[in-house]
Amino acid sequence: MPSSRKRESPAGDRIRQQRSPDIAVQDAAPKGTASPLMPAGRLPGSGGLPLLQRSLGNAGLARLLSRRALAATLQRQDTAVEDVPAASEAEEVPLLDAGQIADARRYYTAQPWLYTPAIITQLREALGLDPDGGVDDALVLAVAEFQSTDGAGDPALAIDGKAGPRTLPRIFRAGLNVEATAEAFGEEVQEEVIDDWTTLATAEARRDRLVELVNERLSAADVPAVTPAFDANANNAGSFNFPTWAMRIGQARLGGDSISEEDARDITDTVYHEARHAEQWFRMAQLRAGQGLSVAAMVRELGIEARIATAAAALPLARGSMEAVIAQGWWDSVYGSGREQRNAVLDEVDAAATARTNAEAAHTANPTADTQAALDAANERFDRAFAAYQNLPEENDAWATGPLAAAGISGGSPEPEPEPAAAGLPGEAGEPAGTPPPAEGPAHDTMPEENLPGGGAP
Repeated sequence: MPSSRKRESPAGDRIRQQRSPDIAVQDAAPKGTASPLMPAGRLPGSGGLPLLQRSLGNAGLARLLSRRALAATLQRQDTAVEDVPAASEAEEVPLLDAGQIADARRYYTAQPWLYTPAIITQLREALGLDPDGGVDDALVLAVAEFQSTDGAGDPALAIDGKAGPRTLPRIFRAGLNVEATAEAFGEEVQEEVIDDWTTLATAEARRDRLVELVNERLSAADVPAVTPAFDANANNAGSFNFPTWAMRIGQARLGGDSISEEDARDITDTVYHEARHAEQWFRMAQLRAGQGLSVAAMVRELGIEARIATAAAALPLARGSMEAVIAQGWWDSVYGSGREQRNAVLDEVDAAATARTNAEAAHTANPTADTQAALDAANERFDRAFAAYQNLPEENDAWATGPLAAAGISGGSPEPEPEPAAAGLPGEAGEPAGTPPPAEGPAHDTMPEENLPGGGAP
């Protein structure tokens, strides 16, 4: 999951959190280039995210929260699932009303330094419009239509007609979030890690092969390779540490004798999600290089190594390019005008996680109507907080990118072949060789979803 936030681990960790229902938060308007700032990247605090977000996995928590959200909605409406009208029976409602269209048009025209005529032309062409139409109602409605269709995945885009830092990366796909590139990575993971699970034999060998494969994708996108490492917190699925440019992967799912298809999808999603964060951070460095920052200034501002800043300086993003506009949205969120809001969102998701953990403990110790009500309220608070976290521009993008790679996974690891029985003595044919294992002993290195200890969380 990864957003980078402060906690008890070294600054700059980006710990992967899990998916929850998204919320319709407007794209924040980029404010242009700010003066160099101290690194604003932070990690969630260690008081917080329970292992439900750390160990359950992206897909697992997505299903859990989606079911809970639907159940809560139907309960509030006193509606049975079978009573929900089919889409064909629902009355068609316009995507945006006149006021929303006017507001979206102002979003573009109020930021002429960002939405230049060239950018508007590219946007119109990508949406199949007359390139010379400028900022008109047709542009706004075409963006809204894209948001309601192509942007309807998890996390879904807000339907507001504003092609901001969440929407633009999905319209102008590049690097790791190109669907064919991502799915091909997933297929390679299937063939070279999942299918070779037994041959690779150790968690370290599997981790290193995963990182080798994702580094091939990063290299093709002109992004420096990440260094493989295990996440120090055994409960974390994965993280990207931008100060050291390290890909940290949770060891739990890599250490077993086998891996299920669900876990294979989740670890693929996790690794690709974190690699997308590496791509984002490098694009932000390229952006700042294109805006004239020196290598030393980028090191101070972004908190990255000199070698990464040097590589970015050699490949600066052109001012006014679509790539620069997209990277500006990420930079504004982490280091610029959205920094304080982002930090507040990250603080709240930690606080909400802690409150939920406490409510769960209280209800387990003394289950009453009051403790159940408190737990329900804590769950709702956490769902809102996590949705806001997931809607941060850089997180929204990474959460939408990871599942593209998971789509390339087609199964779990093959069942280990049974060892051939040793030839028996005359009269003992068919008896197994050796002695049976003890009836009681340690299980394989697995972490069932029902056994989720609390833990810290970026």
